[in-house]
Amino acid sequence: MNLTKRQFLKHAAGLAGLAGLPLRAASEPYQLGCQTLPYRSFPLSRALEGIRKAGYRYVMPTGTHERKPVFVPTLTSAERAELKRQFKDAGLEPFMAFAGLGMDIRKPDGMKTYLGELDLAAELGMKTVVGAGPWYYTKFPNVPKRARDWEKECDEFYAALEQGVRHAESIGVTITLKPHTGITATAAACLKVVKRIVSERFKICWDAGNVSFYEGINPDPDLPDLAPFVKAVCIKDYQGGRAEADFPVPGSGQIDHALMFRTLFAGGFRGPLAVERVDGKGGPVTAEILDQRIAQAYNFLAPLLEKTARS
Repeated sequence: MNLTKRQFLKHAAGLAGLAGLPLRAASEPYQLGCQTLPYRSFPLSRALEGIRKAGYRYVMPTGTHERKPVFVPTLTSAERAELKRQFKDAGLEPFMAFAGLGMDIRKPDGMKTYLGELDLAAELGMKTVVGAGPWYYTKFPNVPKRARDWEKECDEFYAALEQGVRHAESIGVTITLKPHTGITATAAACLKVVKRIVSERFKICWDAGNVSFYEGINPDPDLPDLAPFVKAVCIKDYQGGRAEADFPVPGSGQIDHALMFRTLFAGGFRGPLAVERVDGKGGPVTAEILDQRIAQAYNFLAPLLEKTARS
């Protein structure tokens, strides 16, 4: 094929751009990271130190540490620059973030913050954000909202969410919703959600621990049908019956992670996975104990994912 000088330069520029992309984009079938959420009582810098030491290369920051905002849209330019520096110095790549949690996106202020969170994620190079739908209960675990109130809330939420999805499309970010009762309670419920708002920038973040805790379902029989729509995973193990708050280190509870990963990879999953909880039955622990627990999680998950993804 004969190329003009202009065509050659354009082709060379394209190859140069590809060369600058992280190798993971072309070679890795998944990216295993850890949330800073377990360390939220400690400085962000301490969380990054523990996560990197445990072997992770990817990180999912939570909004606050020590009750101070560290990853929120209101950060100044200087604070954003400092945040980027912290990630770089720690040798960690931010790859996911929460968006829309703790706010009502049906209201103008909530939507403004939500769109700001999407923009912040995009600014830091994150292509995936994780949220949840409306809360189904007046009092968990057995007092649901009044049916007509619940239906109205859901309709309003979908209308607001669609606005968020359109913005996500414009900035190249994928919004994922995770199981958290309500419209995403189970795999079957999640399927209805992605069929209601159809977009390549709107998918599901799977969370088997939440399905076990909130719904008492393990494993979810409809996950194989949902798997093609799962673009992210929050990893937590679970122990006990419904609504028993016990989230042990992944690999030491009742979640069959091998089965879950086989199901997701069979459905075409290629994306980020983040360890979310390692707190067992709760209670304060030291940063050193968290270091040990997330390292234990990594030592369980890394070889299992490698074996499953490439089998």
